Amino acid sequence: GPARRALWATGAFNRFNPGPGPEWDHLGYSYLLENSRAVQILGRVVREYRSGERLGIPSVATQRWLDVTEALLFGGPTPMAGWASMGSARRDPEAVRRNAYWRLLGMDLAFGTDDNRPPDYDKAEASNTGFVHLLELLLRELGEAVDDATDIDDADPARRARIFPLVEDLRLMLRARRQSRLLAREELSAATTLGWVELTLLSDTPVVKDLNAEAASSAERLQLIGERVGLSAHGRSAALFALAPELSTLLRAIESGRLTETNVALLYAGSPLAETGRRVITEWSRATGRDL
Repeated sequence: GPARRALWATGAFNRFNPGPGPEWDHLGYSYLLENSRAVQILGRVVREYRSGERLGIPSVATQRWLDVTEALLFGGPTPMAGWASMGSARRDPEAVRRNAYWRLLGMDLAFGTDDNRPPDYDKAEASNTGFVHLLELLLRELGEAVDDATDIDDADPARRARIFPLVEDLRLMLRARRQSRLLAREELSAATTLGWVELTLLSDTPVVKDLNAEAASSAERLQLIGERVGLSAHGRSAALFALAPELSTLLRAIESGRLTETNVALLYAGSPLAETGRRVITEWSRATGRDL
């Protein structure tokens, strides 16, 4: 409708648009943010506020935040139900996202349920279990190329010949799970939910203030909120928050098919995408503890 067209016209989503239609943050973005445990922590905030006054009296602005957050995190009444990937067959939004993460990225979240039980979701047989290994091979090559390259015009042909097959293998691996727009609705739903979570923690928003969790960064705010509700955030949340948008941009570029053996040096020399690649290498190493 008009609101969607107006939002798209702002150009805010251009970096996620490898094709002719609108795009949104990659599922990798949602996975990284959810791995901070922010969804479960904010879910506890919603339950506490809805069931009593242990956290205090929420301001009017926080009550409005609660309405949106309850709908997104728990599938409450919402006009977005048509694409929220829930229904009688799939009632748990977190389980839907876990299934999508496993299928596209071959990764589980680093924790179980809110009450620390093993996660219960449909784990598909068709899964990109080689994604992390292949991505890290590419990042190591890009790291070496970033150290050596000074200008895109004199990039080493032998290096391009090593990097492009990795890019193409990643593209084909990811696109294999997206045939006929498969997982598009799940990805949009996840990006909306985790985008709302990121926005909640990006500054000292009303709910952050009501929880006395004002801080200098999203990760610090999440840690303070987690302490209030008795659920610890991931110890590397700062790196996860920093990595999420950068990895989203990189994976969108790879999946677009616009990187060829001729121009693949855009990933490591002379372009904004090369800066994105540098940040992905740095933050991936911080988030995983593996030196790339």
